[in-house]
Amino acid sequence: MTYEQYEESVEGSQPVEIYTIILGATTYKYTSAEDDVTVNANTYNAIAISRSKIGRGQDSRKNTLEIKVPGNNPIAIQYISNVPGQRGYVLVQRYQRSDGSSPEIINIFEGKLSRVEFIDDAKIAKITVTPISAAISRQIPRYVFSAQCNNILFDDNCGISKTNPLYWYQGTISAVSDNIITVSGLGSTHSSGWANAGVVEILSGSDSRLVTNHTGDNLELLLPFPVNILGSTVDVYAGCGHSIAVCKTDFDNVINFKGCAFVPHRNIFESGLV
Repeated sequence: MTYEQYEESVEGSQPVEIYTIILGATTYKYTSAEDDVTVNANTYNAIAISRSKIGRGQDSRKNTLEIKVPGNNPIAIQYISNVPGQRGYVLVQRYQRSDGSSPEIINIFEGKLSRVEFIDDAKIAKITVTPISAAISRQIPRYVFSAQCNNILFDDNCGISKTNPLYWYQGTISAVSDNIITVSGLGSTHSSGWANAGVVEILSGSDSRLVTNHTGDNLELLLPFPVNILGSTVDVYAGCGHSIAVCKTDFDNVINFKGCAFVPHRNIFESGLV
């Protein structure tokens, strides 16, 4: 029998829903079934998980899905004080238990984890998931008329290598004080300000934070990491001011500059020539 035949069967339908949530380098697999299930060599742990109805409409941005899990769920815990640097991806699937050891699996929803709210005295965490189609439907210009470069440092259009030692440093965190971390040897390798607007990554990119200020070995982060990172090895990447001057002096990459560097500061069509 096919999935549709099982699904439409009055007596034979035994639906099982499975959830795959990816946050950084960690993948969580859950099921709403009463026991753990193994499907195609993947084990999904049974937890108290539920979801709202899946909406369908013309405005896909409003068709969000709400998933409820216990407040002490490891995913929810990461959102208690700060938002993780990596956005979560959620895939909800469904199959029929009667469909054998290799059942046909149907994707019923996939999207980006956009919000975590704690309710019922924090006993329950409500995870809001925005469908993938919502992002696709938005019209966003690739380039804007701006004096600053439209590229993102290290992307394909920029062309600067992320592993170039001039723009990358790997070191050990020797001290942590709220949102300020100390990376041993950073100051002796790169001058203060080198990492301003740069990024710090832990656990091979599993989580990251924006650097707001770099002085010597110390990095002030926009938000602290949610876990104890003292003694961890981190990757620190240079920041970019996106001006043509920075592009020339810090990266020697003006040929790939994607901005309008000489945009006049005054609009003569509004203020006149005088």
